[in-house]
Amino acid sequence: MKFNKRGRSVLAGCGLMLTANAAQASSFAINLQFDPALDVSYRSYFTQAQSFWQSIITGYNSNVTSTQISGLTITAGLLTSDGVNGVLGSAGPQSLWPSFRSGGYALAKTGIMDFDLADINNMISKGSFLSVIEHEMAHVLGFGTLWTANNVYNNGTGQYTGSYGLAAYKVEFAQPIATYVPVELGGDVGTANGHWNEVDNGAANTGIKDARGRDMKNELMTGWLNSPTFLSKTTVQSFRDLGYTVAQVPLPTATWLFMTALFSVLGISKARRRG
Repeated sequence: MKFNKRGRSVLAGCGLMLTANAAQASSFAINLQFDPALDVSYRSYFTQAQSFWQSIITGYNSNVTSTQISGLTITAGLLTSDGVNGVLGSAGPQSLWPSFRSGGYALAKTGIMDFDLADINNMISKGSFLSVIEHEMAHVLGFGTLWTANNVYNNGTGQYTGSYGLAAYKVEFAQPIATYVPVELGGDVGTANGHWNEVDNGAANTGIKDARGRDMKNELMTGWLNSPTFLSKTTVQSFRDLGYTVAQVPLPTATWLFMTALFSVLGISKARRRG
């Protein structure tokens, strides 16, 4: 399934500056704030997604200033409705922690996730709402949105070069001589440069498989839906390239995949699935 992007800019760029020998790594937590317009009955989905990512992201790199950075605050709210099956939601980082505190990393301090009320009940009935939130939280955390700022991706190259993500990719997908993880360049600006690569529209297998035979097209952080999905070690380890520490074992993950745009809040709309 392809999802088209409608977004508004939230981060125009950021400067990075290395700091010397911080005492110890900061703790990590996702703090949720809810727009009063978001019905209480929906909020448990956000707290489940919060727990999901807090079980994967365990802290920060040891260079991050210990007493100054405490996690990420995400505001959850509602979009102006464009009707059922239009734009489902938008998400992205809004601000970064100061570079002198963050050990040379661009780390999200605040972010936003908004969803169209007209689509929420439909997503709940299909069992996809939690999955939508989990995927979008990855983008608020920096997947795809803070790659360039953290010097692990040059926009337009299709080559993710973060050392931890690349090392995991070589082993997990049996690509021992790979020099980069392929990044999506197809689709519109909401797809390209923010996801792992797959055949456009998710129309065929990539031929890149893990030891369990799962094709890369089914990985959580590709731009088109292919079920059943899985969260790869490559994705988990890529968060280390962004300045986080992570759990060793990836957990079961979402079933719906969405797109992002670099330094943009995302808008997501439905389209027909091919194949």
